[in-house]
Amino acid sequence: MLIEEAKWLARQIADLEPDRVFPLLDVGSSTERFRSIEQPWIDQEIFASARRAGHPVSHLDAKPAQGVDIVVDLADPVAIEGLLGRGYRSVFCSNLLEHVEDRERIAGALVRLVPEGGYLFVSCPYRYPYHPDPVDTMFRPTPAELAALFDGTRIYREAVIYDGTYYRELRRTPLATSRMLLRLLLPFYKPPAWRRTQQEFRRNLPWLFRRFAATCVVLQRLPDASPAA
Repeated sequence: MLIEEAKWLARQIADLEPDRVFPLLDVGSSTERFRSIEQPWIDQEIFASARRAGHPVSHLDAKPAQGVDIVVDLADPVAIEGLLGRGYRSVFCSNLLEHVEDRERIAGALVRLVPEGGYLFVSCPYRYPYHPDPVDTMFRPTPAELAALFDGTRIYREAVIYDGTYYRELRRTPLATSRMLLRLLLPFYKPPAWRRTQQEFRRNLPWLFRRFAATCVVLQRLPDASPAA
């Protein structure tokens, strides 16, 4: 997640009354380490204030890890049924949909998890290099294209947020950058790992000074959407 993307999403949450947002379900949350150390602005900007205020947030991911409260495969309809009725007022889904093949089905499942009038805070890359986790479908939607996945909702807020470059990412993590550059100089040491590092570097090199961007939308569920159980 881009820093300015996190700030924009945080502002949208803060602009709403807490009882219209919480309890909030964070879908595709990744780990506590990722949210607070690898990309600390995620927790600082979005979740820390909710935690201080005592607003309930549940973090959901497909794999168990520290900081994951609910382990669920969103492509599993039985698992989705198990989440209905838990009283979530909104869903937060950032940088997940480009990593799944069945994004329409997952978007439909997320709509079911919020009540009439509830909110979905959703973001995806708009301009960003290929980054498999484990796949990247290169889904790079406009706000309208992203919103179109979520039947039964309307766009409440939308934006394309520009922030950062690959050069800035390299400067932000000097130790990891030094290790990567050293690895590139040693092609005969663990060749498979060297090839992976070289491929990643070559994919990102065109973005050295080209700005990244994210598509962000806040969606509100309409009354005619199918009711949650």
